[in-house]
Order: sequence, then C-alpha cells, then structure tokens
Amino acid sequence: MLKMDKWNEAFISQLQSRPVDILVFAPHPDDEILGTAGSILKATGCGKRVHVVFFTNGDGYPSAAARLFNKQRHQLLPSDFLELARIRQYEAITAAARIGLRPIDLTFLGYPDAGLDQVYLTTKGMPPYEQPLTKRQATYGKLMPDFHSQLYGCHAPYRKACALSDTKVLIQALQPKEIYVTDAADTHRDHQAAHAFIMEAAADLGYKGCIYTYLIHGGIDSQWPWPRGITPKRPFESHTHDGHVYPMDVPWPPPFRCQLTQGQTYAKWQALLAYRSQMAIDAEFLTSFIKCEEIFWLPDHGE
Repeated sequence: MLKMDKWNEAFISQLQSRPVDILVFAPHPDDEILGTAGSILKATGCGKRVHVVFFTNGDGYPSAAARLFNKQRHQLLPSDFLELARIRQYEAITAAARIGLRPIDLTFLGYPDAGLDQVYLTTKGMPPYEQPLTKRQATYGKLMPDFHSQLYGCHAPYRKACALSDTKVLIQALQPKEIYVTDAADTHRDHQAAHAFIMEAAADLGYKGCIYTYLIHGGIDSQWPWPRGITPKRPFESHTHDGHVYPMDVPWPPPFRCQLTQGQTYAKWQALLAYRSQMAIDAEFLTSFIKCEEIFWLPDHGE
C-alpha cells in the first residue's frame, strides 16, 4: 500500500469514490482518441466507467507551436510552449466531451512532452529533468491543474520517482479492471516511456487486472497506420514497404480487434477534429486511425 499521510484526503476520497472499469493512459493529448476512442464509446455505452490520464500536456511540439503562433521555430519562446499546453488541454477536454467524457473523467499529470523518456531515466540524486522548450523542471497545468499539485499541494519535479508514484496512486485509487497504454514497440520515445511507467507501476502494485496496449507510431509515420486516410469501412492492415513490414515489431494480426459501429467511428472522427492544433500539421497521419476497428496487443505480445 502507498502511504497516505501527506495526501489531500478529500481529493483522494473523491477519486476512490469513482472506481472505473477502464483506465486509459495517453502520452499526449490526442493519443487517447487515436488509440481508444471507439473502445471508450463502446464501454460507456454499456454503462462502464472510463478515466483518461495524460502523462504530458503536449507542450513539446515545435511544429505545432510555430504554426499556431505564426513564428519560425527559432523564434519560439518558453511562453509559446506553455500556451500550447493550454491549447492542448482545451482540445483534450473538447475531444473528451465528444465521446461522452467529462472533465472529471480526465487527469493531467503534467510531465514533459518530448522528455518523458528522460524522466524515466532519472535516478535518486540526479537533478530534475529540464524540458528545453518550456524550461520547466516540474509538473504544471494550465486549464486543469496537474495531478501531483492537487494531491500534495505542490508540483512534482521531473523525476522518475514522482511520475511512478503518481501513476501508482491513480491505479490504486481508481481500481481499474482494464488498463490501456501505448505499446513498448511504439517508436515514439514518450510512448515507450509511458508503457514502461505503467508496467513498472502494475508490477509494484501486484495489479491483477488486464493490460492492453495500443500502437500509434509503428515505424515510419508515412507507413503506419495503413491504409492511409479516412477509411471508416476498412480494418487496419499490415503491409511491406522498402523491405520492412509495418507495423514494426508487433505480431500480426493483432490479438484483439474491437469492431466499431458506423456511429462510433463517426464520433471518433469528430473527437479527433477537436485537436485542431494537431490536425493542422498531421492530418493524413491522424485521420488514418479512422477505421472500422481499434486494435490491441498484450504487453508481452503473447510471447
């Protein structure tokens, strides 16, 4: 059991009063829609409770910031990236509403985008990681406060121990029957780190529920997802390009294929459109997740 002597008892009691069936961990705002929006809709349609946790505020994306603020990348300031965080939190709240989730169903941890892997590598005695774009060394929120400050009344330094503890607290408080997180084979380092945090937290807690993984970056982004573009009547497909099989390093076919109705697929697309800052630069990649299904693996790939 985790120590509770310094916690905000009212806040933790509120969490514990809302146990969930499904807990989704997303490295960045939009990953939850890409990987699990349809599955969330199916679950809530059956009366199940769902909670989404964002590891980062999505504040480390220079291309998005440059387009939003009409600047060259070298002109961007830390304040621009903090404003990007505010925008992406707003987009996450808007997207969630389009699949039936309320702000109370969302948690923002506030760890660094494009640096979550570096946080995972910190050890005791090391200084906190500093995100080079925001210049921050501690968690924060804009529209919604970061989880650690709600729980303890202070921001968490960008250290593995803090991020791991926050993750464990949420799993223990919400008692999910199922956890969804990005796959270890995902080629984005933040996504790999999110997976590592969840697996370590689950092991430490002796978690007995089911863990499923979803894949966002399966190699070169132009080659996954496949087929390209909005194809709501087609499933995801594996294919070969330049001698490589995509998606990379995961078994195919995937062990779990969640079939979506036309209405669920449409709602997923509408939720994705809420991420205007991302759609402006990555539309083809993002809309390629609009399929007639969502696919999942087990953490060990069944090996």
